[in-house]
Amino acid sequence: MPEHRTRLHLVVPPHPEADIRACFAEACAAGDVASVLAAPNEAAALIDLARRFEVALLTTEAAAAMRLAVDGVEVASRAEYDAARSALGHDRIVGAFCGASRHLAMELAERSADYVAFSQSADQESEEPVIQWWSELFEVPCIAADPVEASEAGALLAFKPDFIRPAERMWNSPEDARAVVRALIEEVARSRT
Repeated sequence: MPEHRTRLHLVVPPHPEADIRACFAEACAAGDVASVLAAPNEAAALIDLARRFEVALLTTEAAAAMRLAVDGVEVASRAEYDAARSALGHDRIVGAFCGASRHLAMELAERSADYVAFSQSADQESEEPVIQWWSELFEVPCIAADPVEASEAGALLAFKPDFIRPAERMWNSPEDARAVVRALIEEVARSRT
């Protein structure tokens, strides 16, 4: 069985402080970025860089994913999933943001979602953390969708998410993007030793 490897999933915020292209390029140069999720307008601005860095580019609307010819879309409900899968087929990524809903995640995984994303901050104290539960039982990849600082990542990485999201401040400047990603990649490396 191959060693588990956690990679980075970036999410472009609605109103970034700095030029998203510069921040994205620095992040990709600094660490193991697997994917980026952006609204259609921002996704359009990142197409060439995503291809250059071999990063999966996802957007928030199936129609925009088709129009822009990006890698896929992230949805947040069964109805959105069914519509996106019908529009995009199985050649493109259709991922699902599930909040803390284990039921929705299982339902969409059974319908061939390419990944599920969970909000780790929505966990109930009385329950096993949703990311740990998913990682131990299911093969469909899991994203820890809430942004995390390197200093907070250790406990999260112990649950073995497939992807984690760097802190939002990475979009404040290219320098911040580089520093945030480097620090998180170092923490990922430490968690594997």
